This record gives sequence, structure tokens and C-alpha cells, in this order.
Amino acid sequence: MPRALMIILAILYSFSVKAQDTELKLFRPFGGTEQQIPLIIDKHLAGECWQQSQRIAREDAWRCLAQGQVFDPCFIKKFSDNTEALCPQSPWVGRSVLLKLNTAADNSQHTELDMSRTYPWAVELLGGEQCEAARQSETIENLPVRYYCNDQTILMGHLQRCKAEWTILKRDAAGRVTTVTVKKAWF
Repeated sequence: MPRALMIILAILYSFSVKAQDTELKLFRPFGGTEQQIPLIIDKHLAGECWQQSQRIAREDAWRCLAQGQVFDPCFIKKFSDNTEALCPQSPWVGRSVLLKLNTAADNSQHTELDMSRTYPWAVELLGGEQCEAARQSETIENLPVRYYCNDQTILMGHLQRCKAEWTILKRDAAGRVTTVTVKKAWF
């Protein structure tokens, strides 16, 4: 009898313990910001936006230049005159730069966001580490570097989205590689 009870309890426990799904977050620079940090405009600069963001493929995300500095991503409000771009520091830091564009941006050729294929702009790992998309192409051990994290580690290789809990390879400063779980993905 005790053995049967233990088996039943073990089965019930296994149903109650489940992996947390990776939470997909859409960064909203122009409203609907209840679940993200409020944006605060630190600077107003004149600038130009010349191509789609290299860090997030979504139709309103741009790569811009102002005072010799590249800002990526910057967001241009849909259904506006496309002459202002808001460039947040990250999904976790509200400090932002507002660019006044000399010429209106045309995003008609931009790729639309597809969360099933696009790499997120930023991710938060299960351990709390925050990682932002790499700004340039780089490889380590023939794997693309995807993210740089605030604990001086990198995420590399391909984001595994086959399960509801996404994973990716993490390389620490000593060169050790482990598989880590993505808690939140910011698009």
C-alpha cells in the first residue's frame, strides 16, 4: 500500500512540475508600456536612418546615425510622418534618444516581424542575466555570436525554439559552454 501511494504521489508531482514557457515580449516604444520600463528621452538629436535594424527584424525598427554614433534599434511610429525615431538603450533601461530625421524614413521594404524566425533584440535568461543582440557579425568555434550578456558571457549558436522553453548555448569567460534557458525574449 505505501509503495502504491508513493507511485501515485510521484505521478501527481510530475504533472505539477513543468518547465516555464519562454515569455515572448513585444517592445512597444509608443504606448502600451504597462509591462515594460517607461521610456525617458535623455537627448534630442538630428540624425538619419538609412536601413532596417541589424539587431531586430521588424518593420518599424531602424539603424540610425547621429553625431557620429550608430543607434540600433530605433523605432519609427507607424502612421506618422516618419521624421522621428526613438532609440531606447535597452528593454530594461528607459533612457532613450529621440532623433529628428532630416528626411522621412521609408520602411516599405522592411521585413515584417516573425517571432518564429526572427532573433529577439534582447533576452533574459532563467538565472536573471540580461543579454542584448550582438551589434556585428562574429563567430566563436564556428558558431555565430548572438548576444552579449551583462555578466560578461555570450550566447552563441542557434536559438532552440522546438519546445515552449527556448534554449541557447552560453559561453563564459573561461570558455566553458553550457545550454541555458531563455526566460523572456524581447522583440
